[in-house]
Amino acid sequence: MQTKLKYKFPTAGLAMDAAAVTALVSRPASLEKLGISVSPEFSRNFNRNAISIALDAGITQPVTTPSNGTPVQFLQEFLPGVVNTLTVVRKADQVAPVVTAGEWHLEEVVLKTMEHTSNAQLYSDHGGVPLVSFNETYEHRQVVRFELGVQHNPLADARAAATGTSPTNEKRVALAEGFEILRNDIAFNGFNVGTGKTYGILNDPNLPAYVTVANGASGNTTFASKTSVEIINDISTALRALEIQAGGNIDPTLNAISLEIPLAFNHFLTQSDDSFTNGMTAMEWLSKNYPTVNVVTVPQFTGANAGENVFYLKAVSVDNSGTDGGQAIIQVVPAKMRAMGSVQNEKGGTTEGYTSAYAGVFTKRPYAIVRYTDI
Repeated sequence: MQTKLKYKFPTAGLAMDAAAVTALVSRPASLEKLGISVSPEFSRNFNRNAISIALDAGITQPVTTPSNGTPVQFLQEFLPGVVNTLTVVRKADQVAPVVTAGEWHLEEVVLKTMEHTSNAQLYSDHGGVPLVSFNETYEHRQVVRFELGVQHNPLADARAAATGTSPTNEKRVALAEGFEILRNDIAFNGFNVGTGKTYGILNDPNLPAYVTVANGASGNTTFASKTSVEIINDISTALRALEIQAGGNIDPTLNAISLEIPLAFNHFLTQSDDSFTNGMTAMEWLSKNYPTVNVVTVPQFTGANAGENVFYLKAVSVDNSGTDGGQAIIQVVPAKMRAMGSVQNEKGGTTEGYTSAYAGVFTKRPYAIVRYTDI
C-alpha cells in the first residue's frame, strides 16, 4: 500500500525564525502536516503572550555562571567501617600480672616478706635450747596518680555526629586507651621522681643481674648469628640456671614457665637449619622437652640493656612459697580509672575529669627469674 504524502517541504527549506514559527502556531493544520502538534492551551498562551519559541533570535544570554559539572559530593561513595590507628602492642600484663590493691588516695603499697630462721645444735642436758625465730622485711612502692579529661562541645559534637561518628564514645575510648598506654609504660620503666620508688619490669632493684649468653661458632652472641642448636643451648642453659637458682623449688618440666623474648625473635626459634639432623627448630625442641614453657614476645625487650636485646625466663608462680599466690613478679594497680566529676558550661558543653593510680612492679621472688643479654 502506498503511503499518502501529506506535505512536501519546499526546496529552499523551512525557516524556523520567529515569523515562521508564529505563522505555523497560528495554523495548527500546517503543523500537523509537519508531524508537529501543539495543545490548544499552548496555542492560546502563545498568541496571547507573544511568546517566541524561535530557535535563534528568541534565545537570550544566560544570567548565571556556567556549571562546572556535577558537584563532587554527589559522586562519592564512603567505604563501610572505620580504620583505627594502631599503637605498639602492650604486653605488660603477660609479663607481670595485674593485682588490684590499695586505694587511689594512698601514698604507698607495701609488700611483707617472711624468713624463718633456726640453728639446731647437738643435744646437751646442760646447754640452753637454741631458739627458732623469723625475720620480717617490708618492700615499699610509691603510688603515682595521673589525670585525663573528656570535653563535650555541642557544635563540634553535632558536626562529628553528622559524619556518623559518636564523639562521646570515641573520646571515652581514647581516654581508656591513654591510661592503658601509660600503665603499660610504667609497668616496664617505672616512674621515679626525686626519691620516689615506682619501679618497672626492666629496672626493679630486686631483679637478678643480667648474664651474657655464650658466643656461637661465629664468635657472636646474637640469636641472628646462631644456629638452632646454639639457640637451644642458650635456652637450655637458662632453664638449668633457673632450677639451680630456685634450689629445686622450680621444675621446668612441670611448672609453668614463661620465656619472654624481644619482638619478632620468635622467628629465630622457628628457623630450621642443618645443625639438627632432622631439621628440628628451637620451638619444636621446647615443645617436646619442656611443654610447660610459653613464649611471649615483648617489644620493650628490644635494646633494653644499654641497647642490647634481652630475654627473661621465669616461673609464673612458685607453689608453697607463701600465702600471696606465689607469683614471681606483679604490677600493683590501685585504680585503673576513676571518674572524678564533671562541669557544665553556659553553652551546654561539659568537661569530665578522670584519674588513675599505679604503684609499678614488685619482684616478689627474684630466685624465680633469670635474665640474659646480648642476644
